[in-house]
Amino acid sequence: MPALTATVALLSYDDVPPIGGQGRYAGALEQIMPKVGFQVELVTARRTPWGPGLRIPKRTRRAPLDFSLWLRRRLPEVATALRPELWHALGGPGGVLLFRHPPAAPLIYTANHTYRTAHGRRLATRPLGSIEARAYRFSEHVISISPSTADSLAKDYAVPRDKISVIPVGIDTEWFSPAGGFEERDTLLFVGRLVPIKGVPQFIAAFRQLSQKFPGLRAEICGDGPLLQAAQTAAASLGGRLLVRGRVSEAELAQAYRRSLLMVVPSRYEGLGVVALEAMASGTPVLATDVPGLTDLKGGGVVLVPLDDGPALLAAAESILSDRARWEELSAEARQTVARRFSWETVGLQIAEVYRSVLGSRASQVA
Repeated sequence: MPALTATVALLSYDDVPPIGGQGRYAGALEQIMPKVGFQVELVTARRTPWGPGLRIPKRTRRAPLDFSLWLRRRLPEVATALRPELWHALGGPGGVLLFRHPPAAPLIYTANHTYRTAHGRRLATRPLGSIEARAYRFSEHVISISPSTADSLAKDYAVPRDKISVIPVGIDTEWFSPAGGFEERDTLLFVGRLVPIKGVPQFIAAFRQLSQKFPGLRAEICGDGPLLQAAQTAAASLGGRLLVRGRVSEAELAQAYRRSLLMVVPSRYEGLGVVALEAMASGTPVLATDVPGLTDLKGGGVVLVPLDDGPALLAAAESILSDRARWEELSAEARQTVARRFSWETVGLQIAEVYRSVLGSRASQVA
C-alpha cells in the first residue's frame, strides 16, 4: 500500500450500512482510497468527528437537507477536527448541499444527478437547484457519474466543461458475482427506495401479467419507503408469489441478485443506476426505462424501454424470460461490461487522479 499523501473529508448524507447508492459510494471510497494514497474520513448524518449519534435538527421534510443545514454551521469545526487537505462532497437530490465553500482546502463534488434532471423546473425544488448549481460552480472540480449528468451540469448549471470529469460509480465485483444460470433462477427483482419515481407500481403491475404466463416465476421487492405498505397489500393478493422484503442486508441483497432471472428498473430517472450495475455484476440481465442515467447503460446486458410504456416493458420482459439463449447472452454481456468499466479498482484510480490534479493545481496557486 502506498504512503498516504492526503486526508480527504468526505461529506455524505448516507453512510454504512447504506440506505442507497450514495452510501455504497461513500463506504467504497473509505475502503479503496487508502490503497491509492488517500485517507478518507467520513462526515455523515450518522458519523461525525465527535462520534456517532449526534442529533441533526429536523427543520425541513427532507433529511438530507436537514444534514446540509447542520453542516452549514459546523464545517469550521469539522475542518479543525480533521484538518483535511481536500473536501469531497456527494451531491444531487438526496445528497449534500453546500451553501459556501468549505474552509482551508479545495472542494471536489460528485454529482450523482441534478435537481434539474430529477424535477425539471418545478417551483417547489427551484431554490434547491439554484443552491446546487452554485455549489458545483464554486467547487474546484465536479465528478459526474454519467454523461447525461455531465450534460445537465454544463447546460443547466453552467459548470465549465473543463471542470467536469465523467467517472462512473464503482462496483465490488467480488461481492456481487454470479451463482447459477438460467435454470437455477426464478425471480423478477426490484431493488430501491419505495417511492413513486422508482416505478414500484409499474413493477408490480408487470409482475401481475407475467405471473400468468410464467407459473414458476416469483418476484421480490427489496427496499423501504412510503410505498412499502401499498406493496405489501399488493403482495397479499398474489398468493405468496411476490415477497416484499423491506430493507435487507448486503449479504441478503447479493443473494437476491444471484437468484434473479431479471432485474427491473422502471425509474423516472437515475444518476447512473447502481442497483442495475450490481445486478449486472451478478450475471442478472437488466430491463430498465430509457431515462437519464439509465440511458448511459444501454447495451452490455441492459435492455431499455420507453418511460410509461407498460406494454413495451411487459413485451421486453416476456422476450427475455422465454428465451434461454438470449438470457445467457445478456447475462454474459452484463458481467463483462461491469468488469471492464465499473470495477472499483478501475474507478478508484480515476478518482485518485482527480484528487492529485486538484491538489497539484492548488499547490501551484499557493506557490
